[in-house]
Amino acid sequence: MKLLLISPNVEFLPDPIFPLGLAYIAAALNRREIDHRILDLCFVTDVEADISAEIASYRPDIIGLSLRNLDNVSYPQYTSYLPFYREVMDIIRRHSDSRIILGGSAFSLMPQDIFTYLDADFGIVGEGERAIITLLQRIEAAQKTGEKLEKYILLDRDVGVIRKLDEYPAPDRSGIDNDAYLKFGGMGNIQTKRGCPFDCIYCTYPIIEGQSVRLRSPRHVCDEIESLIDIGINNVFIVDNEFNFPVEHAQFVCHEIIRRKLNIKWSGYANPKFIQPKLVALMRDSGCTGIEFGSDAAEPFMLKQMGKAFTLEEMNRASMVCHRSGLSFCHSLLIGGPGETMETVQRTFDAILAMSPTAVVCMVGIRVFPGTRLFEIARKEGSIQTDQNLLEPCFYLSPAIKDMILPFVEAFSKEHPTWIFPGMAININRTLQKKIRRLGARGPLWEYMKMGQRFKR
Repeated sequence: MKLLLISPNVEFLPDPIFPLGLAYIAAALNRREIDHRILDLCFVTDVEADISAEIASYRPDIIGLSLRNLDNVSYPQYTSYLPFYREVMDIIRRHSDSRIILGGSAFSLMPQDIFTYLDADFGIVGEGERAIITLLQRIEAAQKTGEKLEKYILLDRDVGVIRKLDEYPAPDRSGIDNDAYLKFGGMGNIQTKRGCPFDCIYCTYPIIEGQSVRLRSPRHVCDEIESLIDIGINNVFIVDNEFNFPVEHAQFVCHEIIRRKLNIKWSGYANPKFIQPKLVALMRDSGCTGIEFGSDAAEPFMLKQMGKAFTLEEMNRASMVCHRSGLSFCHSLLIGGPGETMETVQRTFDAILAMSPTAVVCMVGIRVFPGTRLFEIARKEGSIQTDQNLLEPCFYLSPAIKDMILPFVEAFSKEHPTWIFPGMAININRTLQKKIRRLGARGPLWEYMKMGQRFKR
């Protein structure tokens, strides 16, 4: 049986993201010696030509699509990726009668709606490393017996049962253009853990990865870093929901990088609550160039409303630790949650300004996804209907600020050029991104905000 895996994720802002999930699937297929190829559409210029050529040359029995995102979660200038996914499906149907499997983090959020919208044959919800093997075995067995398999979605109810992620093989990146992602995206990516135990009202991490934190051993993480260095990738983003939790695991990873003298630069997400001087020093010494705090707010009432597990005092302390260590840092904000007013917005902005971060990424409005507490809040308030199809992006925006927040942000941004507002294309756009990357800049774009301002003049 031959399997063609397609990555139809072509977003370039803030950067094109290497399809790490698909690389994990490829590694699992390698372990079982299952014949497969990968077609990444991110950098192609003629989608139909590339898909049809790959199908003609490889003649796959099964085709899998890995869907990373449904949309860019940006308000008010949002982009849905589903029409493009459907275009890819139509192209496949025109050139092949292969059965089609859907998977990926986006699919796991709204599997039945996406399954129906794209009219696929099979789907996988949850982690795909084991589920893809199970599904392929069922398909192959049915082919041998002549059984007709009806369309269905395979739900991996055992998300989190693999307690030690080392049981999964490291991702196989050989079928993907790593050089292109380094050139146009400025970094590779790596994962040191899965699962999120926190309770942010909007977050989909617990839905996709489970609530139990599952760790990769520092040894395996650093083995993978060495393999990245070997293929020329010396800057990576750690995609964990929070790199610094648990603290001990983060310390062990940093110690191992330092022990092996790995020449790597890296960045990642962090939780202000678990920022400690000792850990930050280790992070810096292991090659960390910057950390991004998923702060959402900087006002006590709104921190509570958003379900954050840290306080304003802890945010201030974490910012000070970064300043003292010389480590760049960014605060990410989500404005407009339940109970937000223009007064709470102003207090958040004032508090963040006092912390003097390297940059701020601020989203106005919060994308609503089923299964989150925000979905239930919005439903009870009547801002969404119980049976509303959320494939079309729906954003929660507190009624108290709805008519005032965009003009306020427009005026505010003119005085604060290191604040990025993606939903309004302020201090972030494709032209700016390309100019910065052309100079060979590595790491997250927010680390280069001062450089970006020079380009805008």
